[in-house]
Amino acid sequence: MSQNDFIKLEHIETSAASQNFVKLLDENKTYFLNGKWGSGKTEFLKEAERYTKKKFVIVDFWKLNDSRTTIEIAFAKLHPNYYWGIRCLMVFLVAISILMTNVVNLGLSQIFSNLIVKFAGILALFVAVYQFFKVKTDGFYSSLLTNKYVSLSNTILVIDDFDRLSEKQQEEAYKLFSLLKGRLPIVFVGDIDLIHVVKENYLSKIIDRRVELPFDLHPVNIWDTYFKILEEKFNVNLSDDFKKCIKWENRNLRDREHFNDYVNQEFFTRGKLGYVQAEQQLIVIYVYLFHSKLYKELLEARTIEVSSEERDGFKKGFVQGFIKVLLQNIQTTANQDYPICFAQDRTGYYLYESSSNRRGEELEEIFNEKGNELTNELCNSTNSSDFFQYLSSQYKYFDNERKNYLVSLAIHQSMKVSISSSMSYIIIERTNEIIQKYNQEHPNDEINNQQIVSNWDEILDEENLELSEKIRFLQQHHILSFHELGIRYPELDISHEKFSEFRHKDFILLTYLNSKGLSREFPKWNDTIWQAISLLDTHQFISFWIFQTIISGEKQMENIFNKFDYYPENKNYIVWIQRYNPESDGELIDYKETVIRKIKSRLKTLRREGYIFEEKIDDTYKPKYLD
Repeated sequence: MSQNDFIKLEHIETSAASQNFVKLLDENKTYFLNGKWGSGKTEFLKEAERYTKKKFVIVDFWKLNDSRTTIEIAFAKLHPNYYWGIRCLMVFLVAISILMTNVVNLGLSQIFSNLIVKFAGILALFVAVYQFFKVKTDGFYSSLLTNKYVSLSNTILVIDDFDRLSEKQQEEAYKLFSLLKGRLPIVFVGDIDLIHVVKENYLSKIIDRRVELPFDLHPVNIWDTYFKILEEKFNVNLSDDFKKCIKWENRNLRDREHFNDYVNQEFFTRGKLGYVQAEQQLIVIYVYLFHSKLYKELLEARTIEVSSEERDGFKKGFVQGFIKVLLQNIQTTANQDYPICFAQDRTGYYLYESSSNRRGEELEEIFNEKGNELTNELCNSTNSSDFFQYLSSQYKYFDNERKNYLVSLAIHQSMKVSISSSMSYIIIERTNEIIQKYNQEHPNDEINNQQIVSNWDEILDEENLELSEKIRFLQQHHILSFHELGIRYPELDISHEKFSEFRHKDFILLTYLNSKGLSREFPKWNDTIWQAISLLDTHQFISFWIFQTIISGEKQMENIFNKFDYYPENKNYIVWIQRYNPESDGELIDYKETVIRKIKSRLKTLRREGYIFEEKIDDTYKPKYLD
C-alpha cells in the first residue's frame, strides 16, 4: 500500500479561541498559557500568530545549550540586528588590535591618523580584556533591554516549555520578566503543575492572566474525531470500552500523532489491513506505545492478570483497570469474526510482524469461483484456519444460493473424506435453519429429531444419495446415532444380493446390528451377518471392527471410534483377543472363538498387504487384586 492510503490528521480548528487569545495580548501584561506536554500549545500559538500583526518571539531556554545568560539570549531573540551588530563590532575591534601589533603589521598606522589609531587601540584593548576575562554580567544587555529608544511595541515574547526549565533557569526567567514587565506582552507556556515556585504561590504574583487551551484540544474532543476517521477507514464500529480507555487516560495531541504513525505503519506499510481485526490491532498498538510492561507480557504469552478491584472498577465505568481488562479479553476470548482474532494468531498482531492470514477479499474470491480450491479448503480446513474463520463469521451473510451450494458440496465430500470443521459447520447451520423454520411455522410445537431427519431426507434425496450414503451422512454429522438409525431403519436387508449394492456397507451393517440389538453381541451373530462382513472392503472392514471395539489404533487409548476414514500411516493396529468386563468385576471376556477365529484368514491377508495387527488383552478394567 502507498502513502496515499495513510490516515492523515486534520488541523483542529481553533480560530475563535485564537482570536480571543490575541485580543488579550493587546495589553502589555504577563500571561501563562497552561497545558500539559504535547497538548497542542505550540500549534495553538502558531494559529494565534495568524490573527495579529505583532511578531511572536519564541524563546525556548530548555532546548538551548550555551554559556550565555538568559538576558543575553532574550536580547538576541528580541533584537537580533542590534545583537549581531554588537558582536560583529567586537570581533572587528579585536581583529584591529591584533593587526596593529608588531607581530602583524600591515601599515594601518600610516593610513589613519594617530588619534584614530590610539582610539581604536583603546577600544580594541578594552574588548580584548573583556573577552579574555569573559566577564559575566547582565548589566550591558539589561540596559539595552530597558532602553526606551529600543522599541518592543510590535513584539510578543513567548517563553516556551517553561515547565521544563530547571529551578535556576526559571529564576533567571523571572529576572528577565522583571526587566520587561509592562513593556510588551509576555507569555509563559507550560504545565503550571510542574512549575517549581508554584508551591510558594510566587507565580500568582507575577502572572496577570492564566489562559487555558481551548476545549477543542482536550483529549475528549480530539479522540472522538479520530475514532470516526478510524471507523470510516477500516469500516468497523469501535467499542465504547476501547474509546473510553484512551480518552480517560488523557492522551493528548502528541500522543495521538504518535499513535497514528504506528497505525499507518502496521495497517498500511506492513499491509495488515484486512488480515487482522482492526480494534484488536489498535489495542496492541496502544499498549506498545503507552504500556510497555503490559506489551512485554503479551510477547511472553503471559495472561494479563486483572485484580477484582480493577474488574469492579471496569464494570462501574472507572478508568482504573480498563486497559488490562481489554487486553485480557483479547487474550482469552476467541471470537468468530474474520480476520482471525488475537487469541488464535498472536504473532500476526505483534508490531513489526506480518500476518499469515489471507485477506477477506481473497477468501471471498475462492467462494465466488466455486472451483477445486474451494473444495480443497472445505475438506482440509481446521478450526484455526483462516478459511474456517471467514466461513463461520460470514456464513450468516451469504445468500441462499451460496448456502445451498455449500451444503451440497459438504454432503458429497462427506462421502469421500473425513468430516472437516468447515463441512461440519455448514451442516450444523443448515440444521439450525431447519429448526428455526419449523419454529416459525409451528410456534406452539417443539420440533423432534425425527422431524429434523425428515427434512434432511428431502435434501439428501435431491442430492441423489442412496440409503447407505444417507445413513453415513446422518451418523457422521451426529444427526442420528447408530442406535437411532437402527430405530429409523428397522427392516434393513443384508442378504448377499441386496447388501452388495450398497456403497457404504459398513454403515448399513452397523445400523442393522443396532436395529436388532446385536451390536457387540458376537455369539448371537448368524451366518448372514458373517457373510456380510466378508463383503466389506479393507477400509470398511477395519472401521466396522473399530466400532465393535475389536480393533483399535496402535495406542490403546487412541480415540478413532468416530473417524471412519482415519487410518494410521504405518498401518499398525491392535486386535483385542480378550477384555476385562467393565460391568462385571474380574470377568475376562474371550473373543478368540467368537470373533478372532472367524476373521483370522482376513487378518492374514491384510498382513500380507503390509498391515500389522498385534494381539493384546485389554486390561483397562482389570481389578487390582488380580495384579
